[in-house]
Amino acid sequence: MEELETKKYAGIDLSRTSVQFSIYREGQEEMTEESFPLSEEEQKEYIESGMRQVERYMETGGLRWPDFQAVHFSMEDASEENRGKLKSAVSEEFRKLHGVKVITHFRAFAEYVFHQERIMWDRNTLLLDYHDNQLSYVLIDQIRRSKQKAYRALQQRIDLNEYRVAEGTPEQDQNFGQMMKRFLVKNPANIIFLTGSGFEGNWMKKTLTYLCAGRRVFLGQNLYANGACLLGIHSIELMDEGMILMDGPDMVYHTVGVVTTEAGKPQYVPITSIGREWYNTHGSVDIILDKSQRVDFFYHNTKENEIEGAACDIKGLPKRPPKTTRIRIEVSFTSQTEGVILLKDMGFGEMFPATGKIIVFPFTLIS
Repeated sequence: MEELETKKYAGIDLSRTSVQFSIYREGQEEMTEESFPLSEEEQKEYIESGMRQVERYMETGGLRWPDFQAVHFSMEDASEENRGKLKSAVSEEFRKLHGVKVITHFRAFAEYVFHQERIMWDRNTLLLDYHDNQLSYVLIDQIRRSKQKAYRALQQRIDLNEYRVAEGTPEQDQNFGQMMKRFLVKNPANIIFLTGSGFEGNWMKKTLTYLCAGRRVFLGQNLYANGACLLGIHSIELMDEGMILMDGPDMVYHTVGVVTTEAGKPQYVPITSIGREWYNTHGSVDIILDKSQRVDFFYHNTKENEIEGAACDIKGLPKRPPKTTRIRIEVSFTSQTEGVILLKDMGFGEMFPATGKIIVFPFTLIS
């Protein structure tokens, strides 16, 4: 009997100065982590250069893209332009196998944390990303400690000028440490991750002593690639332990749903979920129209716990008896708070053939 092949998952982080490549093999505790710095010339087209580095590593190691169950990318700047460049940089074979799935650094870190042991995400966990004299943080904390718990992941930027922190100056360690003391009083954290070129070198002495006092501190550059890699196993939005509010760039925190009638009773059916970037958020559902020729949509703002409704009238269809019109609803986002709903007439078997008519219903959400 042939031995079953180990499932493999890959995560690739493309930054302007380097590319990080992580591989997780099912059943193994440790990931394979690789880092490839980019030369000044390569940095001019860092997405294309980064993918060439990965392809060379794959070829040298005898790895093939069909060997992987899933491949995800993370990017600091996941703009439409950069997503397009990445799509052009990968081969047609790759696109057919895995698509081009891009997530933000913010989501990659959240995916990494919530794929660890519960002790890590059941306490406050902090990420500090320091490079080019800029500091941003992601704080993951519990916002509801009842039986059905709720967690929040929040990203913000810290103004280093306010604390007179500048890379390479004699006062860097002193001022950075003072800044973190103030920050952690307001935002307590038990576990801290440090990433970014700003933490390289031996300047952190007082700062590190303070951060390590009663806390677990980790320094690493493959966090984002690791998070993208682990996303391939399953998304954290599928967690049973509680809801996760992802309050970061590009993230959608509204759900879009529709009210249908089941056994004579109204029933809410969600079409999209939270916890993804707007360009990764979409969904579809089929409903059967009853007597009404109207579809009621509800938008749930999970951040403010507010609900707003909107009604779409279905016009221009042939007259049919109740429950003989099937409508396919497809939802996609065009920004964090805007999107389009398509309603397509699917008919109902041979007796009531589909017309193919499509109704376009745009929406704008209250942020």
